[in-house]
This record gives sequence, C-alpha cells and structure tokens, in this order.
Amino acid sequence: MIPLNKEAWSTLNHAYGRANDIPALLLSAEADPSPKSSNDQEPWFSLWSALCHQGDVYSASFAAVPHLLRIAKTAVGPCAWDLLGLPISIELARVHSERKVCPELEGNYQLALRELPEIVALLLPWEWDYVFTQAATAALALSKRHLDLAEAIMELGPTAAKAFLKNSC
Repeated sequence: MIPLNKEAWSTLNHAYGRANDIPALLLSAEADPSPKSSNDQEPWFSLWSALCHQGDVYSASFAAVPHLLRIAKTAVGPCAWDLLGLPISIELARVHSERKVCPELEGNYQLALRELPEIVALLLPWEWDYVFTQAATAALALSKRHLDLAEAIMELGPTAAKAFLKNSC
C-alpha cells in the first residue's frame, strides 16, 4: 500500500492532475469515517471528483482503494457508504474502460477488493441506511464478479427500486 505522504502520491494522477492532495483527503476520511448528511460534503466530494470522475479512473484511484477499504475495515461505528461505494465505482469504471492497473499498484488493489466480503461482515453490527445497504450489497456482488448485478444495485435508488417492483409484478 502506498504510504499517505505527498511525495509518494505526486507520481500518481487523478482527474485534475498530480495526486498529492489525495493523502490529506484520505486522512480526513480516516479521522471521521462517519456517515455524512449530503453528498457534497468533504472529503467525499473531492475524493469522488478526483478518483472516479465521469466514469474515468486514474492511477491514484487504484492506490486509494486499499486505503478506503482499510478505513472501512477499522471503523468503530457506522461509516460513510462512500468507503465501499467509491471502491466499487472505481472497479466498475476500470472494467468498463478496460484500464489496466499498473504493476506497482495491482497486488494491493486486488487484495483490497478480495477483502470486501470480510469488510461487509465486520460492518454488520452497525446501523445501515438504504444507501449503505445498497453499497454493501453491491460490494458482495462485485466480490463474486457479478459486475452487472453490482452496477445495477449501485444504480437502484429507492425510487428506482419501487418503480422496478411495481413494473415487475
């Protein structure tokens, strides 16, 4: 796992250029992994914008995934759905774009994704809202390589779920 210092991350890129701002954002998420009341709150707005921008992913995206999942794994209490949702979205974007993870990041990236079921299990004791349940369920689907299902779950908000159920009966 790449250490959270600016020097290591300055060799990586994200949507807006060099990724030396990502360590501070990840440290902020680690300092307060609790759920946020809106999607435009920091550090999540900046992390999503830089690491999974309009379906594009970058070297910093792959380096951030192990850190995001480590934070989720060690959370002491309910945590932000983004800790699962952002890694899932990065992996889905990677697959769709057929982007390769550079060899230096590949091992830690894949190891972190393989830990998704364990991380979800560790988070079971905490209260889950709809969006967290959605991300946790998508994480399980992704971990079993059911990518279409994971993507569908991530897109299935409460309104869409009700419409789907109404139309399927």
